[in-house]
Amino acid sequence: MRNFVALLCIVVFMGLNSVEAQENYYVLLTGGQLHVFPQAHLSQCSHDDASITMVALDGSCYTYSMSRVASFSQQEPRTLPSMESFKIDNKYNYQVVTDAYGVIDGSLVNVEVAGIGKRLTSSFSLSDSDAVAWVDGRVQHSTVSRQRFQDDVTYTVGYPGDKVLVDNGDGSYSMEPYGRDYRVHVHFLTDDATTVPRIDINTVDGRMISSKDYYVDAEIIIDGAGVFPSMRDSVQVKGHGNSSWSTDSMSKNPYRLKFSTKQKPLGLTKGKNWVLLANKMRGSMLTNAIGMKAASLMGTSNVNHIIPVELYINGEYRGSYNLTEKVGMHNNSIDLDDETRAVLLDLDRYFDDPESQKYASPLFYLPVVVKYPDFGSDETLVTLDMVKQRFNELEQCVYHRGSIDRYFDMDALARYKVLNEYIFNRELLWPKSAYLYNVNLLEDTSKFIFGPVWDLDYAFNPDNLISYFYADVNDDYYQSVVNKSGWRFFSALNENRQLGRRSYKIFKEFVEQGLDELCEFCRDYYSYAAPSIAHNSQLWTSHYYNYGNQANLASQWLRNRANAFCQMLAVAYAVPGDIDGDGALTINDVTVIIDYLLDRDGTGLDLDAADVDDDGAVNIHDVTTLISLLLGSR
Repeated sequence: MRNFVALLCIVVFMGLNSVEAQENYYVLLTGGQLHVFPQAHLSQCSHDDASITMVALDGSCYTYSMSRVASFSQQEPRTLPSMESFKIDNKYNYQVVTDAYGVIDGSLVNVEVAGIGKRLTSSFSLSDSDAVAWVDGRVQHSTVSRQRFQDDVTYTVGYPGDKVLVDNGDGSYSMEPYGRDYRVHVHFLTDDATTVPRIDINTVDGRMISSKDYYVDAEIIIDGAGVFPSMRDSVQVKGHGNSSWSTDSMSKNPYRLKFSTKQKPLGLTKGKNWVLLANKMRGSMLTNAIGMKAASLMGTSNVNHIIPVELYINGEYRGSYNLTEKVGMHNNSIDLDDETRAVLLDLDRYFDDPESQKYASPLFYLPVVVKYPDFGSDETLVTLDMVKQRFNELEQCVYHRGSIDRYFDMDALARYKVLNEYIFNRELLWPKSAYLYNVNLLEDTSKFIFGPVWDLDYAFNPDNLISYFYADVNDDYYQSVVNKSGWRFFSALNENRQLGRRSYKIFKEFVEQGLDELCEFCRDYYSYAAPSIAHNSQLWTSHYYNYGNQANLASQWLRNRANAFCQMLAVAYAVPGDIDGDGALTINDVTVIIDYLLDRDGTGLDLDAADVDDDGAVNIHDVTTLISLLLGSR
């Protein structure tokens, strides 16, 4: 073997005639890893009885002990794995409405995507289960890893540990993952669009929709404008909303759509009930889209989709709207296998539902509206008295600062709460449009889940109604609205340290993994919706706003707010090892976790805080880490 290496190096420097033979040197290690050295990047290849040495043009040296080398040659010792399939699955991509399948042609992958936003999660398969894919040196996980595809993205498919010497372009060289390269080109249909989808609603009698109380029969025609699917069907339409609704039928009103059977307008999940949001407030054309995108990245429950559309009623242009799902117990909103035991509540100050569907809570005086079931028509095992009893128990616990994890899905609550705090959605503090549901009210262990997020006209805006994204990023959310029932309720929740610590962990992960995408989305969404927004301002001249400037401002504000808010949470909750939630690291924290591990007392233990070493499990290693932290703090 040693003689072979010596001969090979001599032959190399004499210069072989074969270009292929001179191209690469392959060092296969006994552990199975393959290291590749292009000749063009080397200044020296040498060996002695003990080792092989490669010296890059920048002087960096790579030495291999002969005991580690299985083979050394200029012929690739094994076949590289390949990419077998590539897909953009709408299940893993918010705002992508239909699955997009890549066409693999040699080393090029072409895929056509209908959706808003250019960060995508790919689903791919490789020819070997042991193979991996990298992008820019980072391992990619199918259905998990996200990339921005505004420009072509190169996936390298190879085996773990395989590396190649590469020129970094600045005079330096480094070892990077080695494999077969695939250049993925995503064609975004929104880039070709000259306008957003058009929705025509033609009422049977030719009159405008003038009431929220009754439906009008109509025909609906949807032109997807080359991006989304088109459709034509019959539909029922009525007014929608509270403060956004006007009795003037010629105002820019929001509407509710109801199909007789489940439909997929613009390719969204099938459902009967939909809403056309008017974005009526000056400066609000981007708020719902950006807010819902933030909700999706934060992982809140049952996030709505927002698609900009041009609305025409009886042939007359009515402005730029958003098509979105109607919040409710529907398969395109909250999808349950059995709804007969479920309840959907809305904490809402308008409180204008029938008496049989609402009540005021006794401690915080919350306006509790039962949105589902409709006790007069829905098949249900739930009664209003059951709702009162369960919600009052929950309220008692919050009011007296008890163990709220008995009543709430803590993860869903933390995601919902920290999102609204981050985007400054003041609706909660009144409260308005604060939804929560329980999948089985008849079961004591079934917990309430906060969500879906809804109505973000008052988000990003603590000062006045036209100053979106101008507020001081250091402002205290809980001082933006005070002494309202929602403020009292959510302020009490805010005192729970277990919830606070989980919120901090969730938000920190969002800042690290989702913030860039949210900031990019502001511009991506505006770029697509811009023609419709400009058209809208021609009809509703008083609504004019410089949305191009706002998209840039939003991106900057969201980043600055995220950094400031994350620091606030860190100061309040980032006390490593604080298991008992008293804000300090003490011997009692050690006792609490030991009791839990010995099954003596695990009641109310904050598992997020107890996982001190962040390995995803609570075990003896957390105890030893905790003791080390405790000793180090003294």
